Amino acid sequence: MNKNLIEIAYDDREHAEILLEQLSLHDNLCLVKKRLALGDYQISNWLIERKTLPDLVISLCDGKLFSQIARLSACDHNTALLIEGSSRDIASYDITREALIGALCSISINFNMPILRSLSQAESAKVLYFVAKQLHSRETELKLNGRKPKRKKNRQLFILQSLPQVGPKLAQRLLNHFDNIEAVFIASAEELSKIEGIGQEKARKIRDVLTS
Repeated sequence: MNKNLIEIAYDDREHAEILLEQLSLHDNLCLVKKRLALGDYQISNWLIERKTLPDLVISLCDGKLFSQIARLSACDHNTALLIEGSSRDIASYDITREALIGALCSISINFNMPILRSLSQAESAKVLYFVAKQLHSRETELKLNGRKPKRKKNRQLFILQSLPQVGPKLAQRLLNHFDNIEAVFIASAEELSKIEGIGQEKARKIRDVLTS
């Protein structure tokens, strides 16, 4: 591939014809269609998950959103969430603005994941183009600054420590017992209470945070 071209890989299941058409207009981009295990777009070492506002609300209401965000956050890549649409798109949905704001705050703070916003597929294309240009510029103009990427296990432990009354040692016990953070997130209060250092009350608080 031409070194001057910036590669953007997109998942072959992604349905965003306008977005991809807009990206294809840039002669300094190379679009690559492939199957991505996580995320919808990959730019350098970043995975970007694109969700329309209705999709975000649906996945929040059916309980799948945070499991997906946890898998993304725990992977070896840097990750970001691109949310597309306006409040008009979810005007008929049974969800409060406070619940949506709470979910976005949790994604940003507890999962340390940047959130990007756009109003349409065309604007999403602009966001992805700006991201690609900035990453390419950083990689070509700056050398490695000596900081090593965080290991996946450290990211997992960081996420688990955001749960109520879960410190480093307890986070390690949870990870050792359940193998991955998704299993922790879907575990029942009874299963959690079996872990040393987690009684019934603490297990209840953890489940309240994960399900409220």
